[in-house]
Amino acid sequence: MKKLLLGVLMFILVISCGEKPETVVSKFIDNIKEKKFDEASKYSVNKDFRKDLKLEYNNKMQQLFFETLFENIKYEIVGKEKQGDMTIVTVSVENVDVQKVFLMIYQALLKDTFSENSAPNIEDEFKKILESKDVPKQKNTTKFVVVKTKEGNKVNVTAENIDVLFGKINTTFSNLNTLGADTDDENDTQVRQEGPSAGKDQKLTEPKLDNNK
Repeated sequence: MKKLLLGVLMFILVISCGEKPETVVSKFIDNIKEKKFDEASKYSVNKDFRKDLKLEYNNKMQQLFFETLFENIKYEIVGKEKQGDMTIVTVSVENVDVQKVFLMIYQALLKDTFSENSAPNIEDEFKKILESKDVPKQKNTTKFVVVKTKEGNKVNVTAENIDVLFGKINTTFSNLNTLGADTDDENDTQVRQEGPSAGKDQKLTEPKLDNNK
C-alpha cells in the first residue's frame, strides 16, 4: 500500500514539474482573466502577487473600467527562448487601448468646452466608450520570465507584464501629461523594463474620476 501511495505521489510530482514554460504562462494568464487570483498565484514566484492584484472599487465606473479590461484580454504565445535555468516566453496581448480611451474622453470634454453645449458628464463618456462595440483596442508584446523551482516552472511576474495585460493602464496614468503624443513605435511600452530586470510593482492603477464634471 505504501509503495502504491509513493508511486502516485511521484507521478503527481513528475506531472507538476513537467509543465512546459508556455503552458505555465497560459494558465497564469487564463486565471488572471477569470479573476482567479489564488489559482494564478500558484503559477507565480511572486509572494505578494494576489495582494497586488486585489481590486477594491470606489464607484461603479471603476468597476466597469476594470471589468472591461479583464473581459477583453486576448493573447497569443508567439515565441520562447531558453536562457540557462529560465525561459523567456513572448506573448502578444490584445486589450482595450487605455490611452486612446482617455484621449477620446478629453477630446469630447474639450470640444464641448468651446461650444454652446453643456459639458458632458465624464462618467457618461466613460460608459459610452467602454460599452461600445467599437471600443479602441491595441496589441502589444510582453516577455514572461519562467524560472525553475522545486515546485516546477513558475512565472516571475513583472510590472511590465501586468501593464501590457491591462492595456498599458499604468503607462497611461504615469504619462498623462503626454497623452496622445505621437511616437515612432507605439508598441514600445513606456514601462521599459522587461524580464529579469523588471520592476517589482505590479499594482494596477485605479482611475480617478472627477464627479464634479
